[in-house]
Amino acid sequence: MSETPGPMPDLPGSEAITQSSKSNLALSFAALPEAERRAMSVFYAFCRVVDDVADSTELPVEEKRRQLGEWREEIRRAYGGEPRTPLGKEIAQIVRTYGIPQDPMEEILNGVEMDQAIERYPDFALLDRYCYRVASAVGLVSIEIFGCRDPRSREYAVALGMAFQLTNILRDVKKDVSFGRIYLPQDEMAWFGVTEAEIVEGRFTGKMRQLFRFQHHRARHYFAKAHRLMVPSDRPKLIAAEIMREVYEGLLNEIERRNFDVMREPVKLGKLAKARLVLRAKSREKRAPARPPAPKKVVVLGAGYAGLAAANELVLRGHDVTLLEARALLGGRAHSFVEPKTGLVLDNGQHVLMGCYHETLGLLRNLGVMDRLYAPPSMNVPFLSERGASSLAVTAPPPLHLLSALLGFGELTATDKLAAIGLAVRLRLGFAPLPDETVSAWLARWKQTPNLVRALWEPLCIAALNEPVATASARLFATVVRRSFLGGATDSSILLSRVGLSELFAPEVRKLLQMCGGTLRLQTPVAGLDFAGGTLRGIKLADGSTLAPEAVVSALPWHVLRAFLPEESKLAQACRTIRDAPIVSLHLWLDRPILDEPFVGLLDSPVHWVFSRERIHGPDAGPKGHVLTAVVSGARDLVERSAAELEDLTLRELRRFLPAAKEAQVVHRMVYKARSATFAATPETEPVRPGPTTAWSNFWLAGDWTDTGLPATIEGAILSGQRAARAVDEA
Repeated sequence: MSETPGPMPDLPGSEAITQSSKSNLALSFAALPEAERRAMSVFYAFCRVVDDVADSTELPVEEKRRQLGEWREEIRRAYGGEPRTPLGKEIAQIVRTYGIPQDPMEEILNGVEMDQAIERYPDFALLDRYCYRVASAVGLVSIEIFGCRDPRSREYAVALGMAFQLTNILRDVKKDVSFGRIYLPQDEMAWFGVTEAEIVEGRFTGKMRQLFRFQHHRARHYFAKAHRLMVPSDRPKLIAAEIMREVYEGLLNEIERRNFDVMREPVKLGKLAKARLVLRAKSREKRAPARPPAPKKVVVLGAGYAGLAAANELVLRGHDVTLLEARALLGGRAHSFVEPKTGLVLDNGQHVLMGCYHETLGLLRNLGVMDRLYAPPSMNVPFLSERGASSLAVTAPPPLHLLSALLGFGELTATDKLAAIGLAVRLRLGFAPLPDETVSAWLARWKQTPNLVRALWEPLCIAALNEPVATASARLFATVVRRSFLGGATDSSILLSRVGLSELFAPEVRKLLQMCGGTLRLQTPVAGLDFAGGTLRGIKLADGSTLAPEAVVSALPWHVLRAFLPEESKLAQACRTIRDAPIVSLHLWLDRPILDEPFVGLLDSPVHWVFSRERIHGPDAGPKGHVLTAVVSGARDLVERSAAELEDLTLRELRRFLPAAKEAQVVHRMVYKARSATFAATPETEPVRPGPTTAWSNFWLAGDWTDTGLPATIEGAILSGQRAARAVDEA
């Protein structure tokens, strides 16, 4: 910075500078009383002038530094001397009138000076400092002019300023490159595989889309956080700031609508769109509740699918989240691991998704990972029996999709098909099973034929509920049938992960946590929960340390959580009542391929489903052999058998149904027994499944075993996590 003061450039008055700008900040001034509007015009003119100096393409660098240095001296004169410029004199008047602290005014200058010295940001820590200086500091000055008196409003100003600047950075990636600047953190660019050359050259790629998607999510986090930080006594004074928030969130919506492509044409809102947003902001604040729920420091116990979903939702809702996981991997009871001998990534069990998993698919779309699914356009489930091959496949559009699948299923007779249609009609008309009814009793009551039960209902029940029709809850099964077969044509389609279950979306949640100031702590087992009265006072960790968060979401399984609960509590009793249901998976490496389909169901067999890894993951998915995974659900009769016995049983069944398996030899095998794969989905279990709230005011529950109205599925886990996050949010 030059030490020799020079003449300041001639400038118009603050009103002229403000009126000539098309800034969103200036747009909000109309909502202010006259005196505050005038003060904000003066302050905005200062921000505009110093920013224009920093961004000038005509001034030499040294001249920029000289002018910014002179403005720093002018600000200091405004606080303790005689300003030399008309704008400086106006600033001096408003800082006296509104008691504006000097620090944020100088921080604004520190921020624009960073633009002279820094063109790349190695990480978010440095970018955070920049955003604070050029945006949060603006908010800190503004709330003084607005008349906010509660010290907590400063936190609101800091968070909202961060949200505004992050939106600006995302919107202006292409423009900023023209000035030689890239504000995107370089370590985050590396996370997503985006190179500087791609940014400079404007080559929009799928990886760039993901990078921009997560910058967008981080901005959303800060917008939500700012909203929660509004202090009731100061809220009426923040109408101008809330107008700006509405406009900037409109920009984020537009970026999302463009699928995060900000490299082609400028992202702008038209005058009519801005006018609508201004009116919406005014209307919202006029009827706004007196007290928005404050952001909380939340600890989520367990990084299974429920815990991951809860953490993701809490972050996007503006909370500060710490996610604890006892193991070194993510996914909980739906995780993947490296098989030691082959180095192949395997899942602990073959988990299937369906098109009716709306919450799950919404989460995957939001995180940009739908391409990790094998997703045929409609249902096509092949079966093998001693009668031969058949398929339950949708061949007609709605509303005839279910009928087309039933009519084309070769395992069913005409009588079977009529019985199935009759059951579907009754479900459509709202006839529900009795609360204590088993699936077999319900099917018998509605005259379902033995062959229909054998070929359709039993396989569906054991797959979806991990329980045979003889003991499974009819209420849960009816929900499965209704959601799978009586919705849209795509609701019944089968979806499979092309990657290990720990990689399906957990890495993205981990990134989002890190980007929004949250924490993921692996290999951090919980040793105890300290309950006192109506609250959870603390979490004891195995390393001897303790945590005392404001809120806790337990996404631990029932059989783990019960050890941490007061023995006499109703929740502990429920956890003791819920029984386990096992699943056995046998991974076989064969010397040849034997299955032409991604998967097939075996009827009249102790082995229920067989999945071909190379058909799902690709031809390179099975080093050292062709990998098949055989799955036995509700495997209470098989879970104690040895690996050799399970291999013999599976080979016998494969050779019975698949001619290509008769000469196949096993190269390697790996057995995974999940003894507590799911809760026992019986009529006895349903009444004791707890909801998200508990007897403790700061302790909530997530997990597929909670009362989601669904069986123990990935959809149930995701739904429970999101529901628990909403319950925390509303408390």
